[in-house]
Order: sequence, then structure tokens, then C-alpha cells
Amino acid sequence: MTNWFGFKPQPLPAVALALAFATGSLLGCDDKFSGGGSPDIVATPSSVSFGKVNIGDSVDEMVKVQNSGDGTLVITNITMNLGDTEDYQLYWNREPDAETAFVGITQTGENRFEFPFEVAPRTEFYLFVNYVPSDDTPDNGQITLTTNVADKGTFEIPIGTAAVAPEISVSPGAYDFGRVTPIPAGSDDPVPFVDVTVSNIGQLALEDLKITLSGSQEFVPTIDGRDPRRADNAGLLDDPDADEEPGLGPDKSFVIRVEYNPATQGPDAAQLVIESNDPLQPAVTVSLTANGATPCINVVPAAVEFPASLVNRDDSRPVQIESCGGGPLEITRIELDPASDAAFAIDAASLPAFPAILPAATPEQAPPSREIRVGFTPREERVYHGKMLIHTNDPSSPIKTVSLLGRGVLNACPQGRTNPEEFYVPPLEVIVLDGSASVDPDGPDNRPVTYEWVITERPEGSTSQPRESLDPGDPTNGVPDDTTTPPAVFFVDLAGTYTAELRVVDNLGLSSETCETSAIVTIIAKPEEAIHVQVVWTTPEDPDQTDRQGTDVDVHLRHPFGDWFLAPGDCYYGNPSPDWGVLMDTTDDPVLDIDDINGAGPENVNLNEPENTSDLGSPYTVGVHYYASRERVSGQDYGASTATTRVFLNGALALTTENIELPAVDAFCQVATIEWPAAIATEALECFDTRP
Repeated sequence: MTNWFGFKPQPLPAVALALAFATGSLLGCDDKFSGGGSPDIVATPSSVSFGKVNIGDSVDEMVKVQNSGDGTLVITNITMNLGDTEDYQLYWNREPDAETAFVGITQTGENRFEFPFEVAPRTEFYLFVNYVPSDDTPDNGQITLTTNVADKGTFEIPIGTAAVAPEISVSPGAYDFGRVTPIPAGSDDPVPFVDVTVSNIGQLALEDLKITLSGSQEFVPTIDGRDPRRADNAGLLDDPDADEEPGLGPDKSFVIRVEYNPATQGPDAAQLVIESNDPLQPAVTVSLTANGATPCINVVPAAVEFPASLVNRDDSRPVQIESCGGGPLEITRIELDPASDAAFAIDAASLPAFPAILPAATPEQAPPSREIRVGFTPREERVYHGKMLIHTNDPSSPIKTVSLLGRGVLNACPQGRTNPEEFYVPPLEVIVLDGSASVDPDGPDNRPVTYEWVITERPEGSTSQPRESLDPGDPTNGVPDDTTTPPAVFFVDLAGTYTAELRVVDNLGLSSETCETSAIVTIIAKPEEAIHVQVVWTTPEDPDQTDRQGTDVDVHLRHPFGDWFLAPGDCYYGNPSPDWGVLMDTTDDPVLDIDDINGAGPENVNLNEPENTSDLGSPYTVGVHYYASRERVSGQDYGASTATTRVFLNGALALTTENIELPAVDAFCQVATIEWPAAIATEALECFDTRP
């Protein structure tokens, strides 16, 4: 056998070797390559295997060591761990076909490497393993490189000899797809791919083959168009060379095609792992990267359209500029193409100072972005065209063009109209908001096409929304409002003043909100009872206090002769309509009209004919109790809550007590006293960790 070079590798003189390290000849270094990204290390082949070699013959095998990452690879040590054998030497060079190579580790184990040294991103150097067997004993071990790679600090290249075994070889050991933009559905553009060749260079069949992929699933491996990771394709790897013998035979190979067509732009990385019964390397990893350190621009929306804008009215649309690459995006200028219609303008107040820098994108996180606005003011009824030009350092798109399209219309504004425009109701009433009188003077049938009811003002603590219909058992919930129909129903959940705005839109997309022709309905909810006590609460850990899951805080109204939580003197959920005053006379009895058990409230207690508290010797007392804080199915504890109570006397708000802290279940607070017939509510806040 002949060695790989055709000659016995020789060392350079010591002075020349030292000079090679000092001047970076190993790397071909240049300051422009040093970066702040992460390095990675790949060896091709990933192991060194010598077949049968006659005693005394000299054989060389070459290993390419590549920095496949975006940061500088720093190697602080290289060793050969081979037991007590002296049959190996290690050489290196920057070029694979150099006429000479530098001595790294001698036959006696002397290490002549000088450390540390650096390998620039996307560059490589070569190790040459020289083997001269002195006897018939197999010589196995590994080369160990100590590096700054986070998850491969100690990187090993196995070395094996002579044993009759399968041996896997995978090429390439790493692949960078470079800059790849998503291919639109239906496009004829080819999908980028790399063919990874798996070979058996051993003497026995390579079996137990398995392919997995970790990291970004935008990379898709296939064999003959089928994904070997799928359970129904598992048989692909039973006989990949189709020779009707199990496994991959000696000197046979098959191809894994890895395609990359990302749904969105941005840096991606994955590791393709090929497992087998190779005793030296049971798992080989191929590093896959794309859209790495390259700057990348993405614009949302890709084209800006103003489908119907009123002549002589200003309109505007937002444009989001996103950084989608592994390197910072530099924006140097944003301008309109000179050929654009004068109706378009870029909002100067939304422009950044130039140059503007957006950081590199981070996988699986929202891309760094900057919003600007494009204005449109048509002067006549026609179609307008334009282009916005964004100048960046994206090498694939140094000038990003965003198409602008607008249409000026002489369109009459749709007008929201309601009947009635005012409601005077008690709390807990259900009203019908009716927008059927709305008009669109030049629309189909003179009617708008959508009707949206929006509550723009409400009492603090109110959560009710306009709906198409209400849940008969729970008026705080129901079917969401259908915006194609004019009416909606609304549950007036608290005493106070509400404003409901009707916003209508015509068939061209023009809104009454834009035209300032929306309709307003005022709702005044005033208690009819002499005493109306209300409690609402907020729980920060409850993500949605309007759904059917949440916390339960109870309101209490205690009779001057009563005790908390005992009937008949305490009116609360456990005693919602006690008999007070004259026995069997309901006119002087309190009533709990709603018990909210799923968050936010309200809960109300009403009393039509209070007794004379002067004659009774003490006032009525208001309390709040934290009854439940856990989600009923999952058991999640929503934590602390904060309550607000309001006392209305003869329909007027007499007292509000805010920020009542309820730290945990069973916390109880006495909040206020009520004197009657003086109609005086006085705060008397006193809280306890547990109920009395």
C-alpha cells in the first residue's frame, strides 16, 4: 500500500513551523471573518478506519476539520489517545493536497502543536493520520480536540484498524443552504436541497439504520421522495441498496435528499443523525444551517393596498419592516420611486434616523421590526400606482420594492343610526341595541354591510359585551354578536353609565368611524331599591376574567341583629333571600340577585324597605369574602384578588371602597356600614385572613 501523499510526510524546520503558527498559516485568518456568532465543529469523515495493513507499511488517512458555525472556533488542545502503541503519527496542513505537512504529534507522543489557535467561520484545516503497524494487534483510539463549542467542548474523532466490521461514511458532514427565501405555493421554482451520501466502507453489512432530525423541522429528509422518519416508511432502511440482503452492503451507498423550503424567512439550524451498527461511530451527525449570518429583510404586507379611499381625504396604512436573517439588518434609506403617483407619501414622523439597525433574528422568536406608515390622499376618482423603495444591506435584496396601489372613490359615507338613543334601566336589565335604521346612501339597498356594536364607556368592573343572544342561565355569556345583522342584546351588569357606539361599514370598506358618522347610544343604569350593594373584583393571574373559569368573591349584607355566615341575619349566596323585618313580608327582605362564581363579578344585594337602624341600635354592615380561587377542572390557583364595593342609596352612589386586598381563599373584609333612614354609608374597613 502507498501512503496518501505518495511520500513519507516530513516536518518543516522548527523555525518555519513556529512562523506558520505565528502568522496564522493554519487558518488563512483575516479580521473580517471574526464574528460574534457561535462556532461549530464537523469532521469529514467523522472517524478514521484503516483496513488490513501489512506490518511496516505506511498508510495515511485525511480528515477535514471544518468550522461550520458563524463564530470563531478556538482549539486549545489536540491529543491522540491510543493506549501504549507507537504506530501512529499526526500531521496537519491548511490545504488537502499540499506537498508537505506539519508534524502535530510524533510517533513517541511528543505534541508539537502550538495552542490556542483559531479557525475562522466557514473555513477548515486538515489532519493526516499516518499508520505504520508494528504487529498484528488492532490499534484503536481517538483524536481529541478541546474547543470552545458549547455542546462539543471535547470533540473526538475515533480511530480503528483491522477489525472486520461495518463502517459508515457520510458526506457531506455539514451543509449551509445560505440565503433561502420561501417559495410561494404553486410556484415552479425548485426547492433547494442537498444530497447526503451514506456509504458502507467496511467489510460487513451496515444494519440497524435509523434517521432522525432535531432542530428546525423546515429541513425535510427523504429517500426516493419518502420521509424515512414516518412509521409507514420504516422499511426504507431495511435494504437501502435494494440488493435483497438486509442492510447496506460493503462498498454500497444510498442518498438522503434534504430539502429546505421555509414557511417564513429567518435563521434555521438542524442536525441530521444517521444511526447504525458501526461499532466505532454508532451515530453520525450532519449539521444543517440556512439563512445564517446573512442580513435579511421581510416586509409585511408585501404590497400596500388602499382599496377604497375617499377623494380629498387622508388615509394611511402601517408597514412592518422585519429583520429575518442571522446578521443585523441595516436600513440606509426609505423613499418613494420617482414614478409613483403624488397621492402616496411616506409619513416622515414614522421614519427612523438613518442608518437604522435591526438586530439579527432569533429562531422561534418574533423578528425584530420597525413600523412605518404610508399615506394616501387621492384627488380624483381613479386608480393610483406607486412603489416604496427600502435600501438595506440584504445581499439578496439590497433595494426592497413594496408595491403601492390605491383607488380614489366618490363614495358617500355610511351612517349609523339607532332607535332608541337612550336607555334608563335598573342594573341586570337586558336591552336590545338596534341599528336597523342605519343607511348607506349609495350602497346596495341603501344599507351598510356590517354593523359593529362597541362599548366605549362603562362603569369600572363591568365586563358585559353586546351579543347576538344570551345564555339563559348566565346572561354574562352568550353567542358573539353577528356583525352582518343590525341588532345586538346587552346585559347591563352594573349600575352606572354606559356608551355603546354603532360602527357601520359599506360595501367598499368605508367605515362610519372614518367618516365620523357612527351612532351613539347612552345607557343609564340606576338602582330602583333603597339599598343596592355591589361588589366587583380583579384577579391578575386569571388570564380571562370573562370566561366560565375564574375566582369567586361573595358580597354580604348583614342585619343589625345578625352574625356573619349565619341565617337569617346574613344575606349572601348561602342565604340569598332571608326573611327580615316583618315576618312573611317580602317587601322588607334583601335579595342576592346574582352570584358570580367565575371571576370579576358583579354580585349585588338589594333591599327595598330597610328598617330604622336607630331603633335597632346599630347599622347594616357590608362584607366581602374570597370564596374560591381555583380553576374547577385543572385545579390551578389564581392567587390573590382585589375587590371594589359600591353602595347605592335611593339610586345614588353613596360610597365606593377600592383596592380591598384578598390575598387567599377565605380572606374576609368588613367594608362599610349603612344607616337608615339617614341614608348614610360609611367606610369601616377591617380585614381578616379567615372568615369570622
